Amino acid sequence: MTTTPLVDEVDWARLFHAYGVTSDTPGHLRGLVSADDAAFGAGLDHLYGAVLHQGTVYPATAPALRVVAGLLGDPVLRRRDGDGRSRLAALLGWIDAVGDSASWHEDSGELDAVEPTAAEIEAFYRAMAADDESVWESELSEYLWARSITGLPAACGAALAPVSPLLSDDDGAVRLAALDAFVRLAAVQPDPVDRAASAAPLAAALDAASGRDERAVLVLGLGDLGADTTRWLSDDDPAIRACAALPLTGSAVATAVLVEALHDPLAADEWFTRRPSRFGMRVHFDLMANLLTRDVGLAEILPACLPVIRVAQGKLWSDMTWGPILLRAFPGVEFRPGVRPDPPRDLDESQRAVLRELVANDALWDGGDGNADLARMRVGLPDDRAAAARLAT
Repeated sequence: MTTTPLVDEVDWARLFHAYGVTSDTPGHLRGLVSADDAAFGAGLDHLYGAVLHQGTVYPATAPALRVVAGLLGDPVLRRRDGDGRSRLAALLGWIDAVGDSASWHEDSGELDAVEPTAAEIEAFYRAMAADDESVWESELSEYLWARSITGLPAACGAALAPVSPLLSDDDGAVRLAALDAFVRLAAVQPDPVDRAASAAPLAAALDAASGRDERAVLVLGLGDLGADTTRWLSDDDPAIRACAALPLTGSAVATAVLVEALHDPLAADEWFTRRPSRFGMRVHFDLMANLLTRDVGLAEILPACLPVIRVAQGKLWSDMTWGPILLRAFPGVEFRPGVRPDPPRDLDESQRAVLRELVANDALWDGGDGNADLARMRVGLPDDRAAAARLAT
């Protein structure tokens, strides 16, 4: 297969990525199917570093996605690099990342400006090619960025067909990467009928799957696409039960499954050999965040909150686990930035239990940890550990 027809169908001179006009993108796309491993690596770096820089979508993102999806059948992508990593799985990982970005860009691409003329667009790209920094702050730049977002779901939908055959690939790394990507692409389709139809191949694949990693991706995918995952709440595998519980936010059984999984948060972090991309840094971060969104009392989720606080650390963990737990435990505190509210009063036993666990964890009381200080300030808790302990008595 050659990339030339795919690449040449796009007017790259009238697109931009994170660093300017995409005059360098065609060469990198051709490098993806080069026999040269260095060229492939440079192409992949370009996709992540420029075309989808830090997850941000640009006018070049959707066209590049269409090209990359069209390359998935190229035999050269079956090559592995010097460390044994699959080229094909790596490209599927980038497609997965585009689908993820499409999901959190969904509400930011409203086109509320008058469509620019061809002459205005021509002048914009001439200025960008000449390194005129002012174009980045122009209304036309904002318009072109918004238009690129509105067109991304269609590009994701077009990529489903070339990704779909890889759901049953003999290479396990490719198969798992394809499952992650397929779910991301399908989940951003605006038509519920299209999303529901995409669940069918996942359900079929799940019947044949046996390994934990693969089954988890499939169950998570079915949940993301709106399928009923209730039947897997009673699975023999605690990881699969937890994955099935995530979309069932109104189910008492699902809530109990998550509470049980969080009895040992660090064990949950080690469930997977290849962590599904649906989970971020740590599995238990996502399980806890989901549990905290549920319309249940603090006492019901306390058996999960306490172990999570017990193993927590400061800094980023303050934002991801125990800080949100404090907000749930002390919901009536009114916070204004820079002003510490009065300490909470008349605490019930569940609130005191949260405070006792907080006080007991040495890692959460570093005086130089601004994240931890803010987490306490938001609910009126003192930075003095002894004073916080007195509130818990």
